[in-house]
Amino acid sequence: MLKKNIRTNTLHGSLIRLNKIHRKMAKREFQKVDLTEGKPRLLDFIINNPGCSQREIATCCKIEPATATSILSAMEKEELIYRERNPKDKRILNVFLTKKGIESQSKVEKVFLELDEICFDGFSDEERINAINILNKLYENLAKNK
Repeated sequence: MLKKNIRTNTLHGSLIRLNKIHRKMAKREFQKVDLTEGKPRLLDFIINNPGCSQREIATCCKIEPATATSILSAMEKEELIYRERNPKDKRILNVFLTKKGIESQSKVEKVFLELDEICFDGFSDEERINAINILNKLYENLAKNK
């Protein structure tokens, strides 16, 4: 008899399972609105940081600068963003969302809210808050020890 690959009675097993299905469902929903991998995260970052630099995007989104440039170029072709030279330093390109980009980011927000509702089905408000707090505390514990 074969054993399951991922143990559901361990933290890492549960996190792997949760992450895998969450990413799969998010990817499916983003494809429905023509957003490929990487774009939703950048849309979220840019809407909260209008005029940010490509370097800031790469650093804060934890991707390589070349990857950021590639994704941003695709987003520019799709008219989701536009880039302007920084008036104080012409070497820097500042990134902004277009109207279409803002609409796409709104779709990203909707997908994540819908996934939250699915994940928290059957949870009380208190359980929902506790679950988020526990996940944040787990992250903080790991982050301070990296």
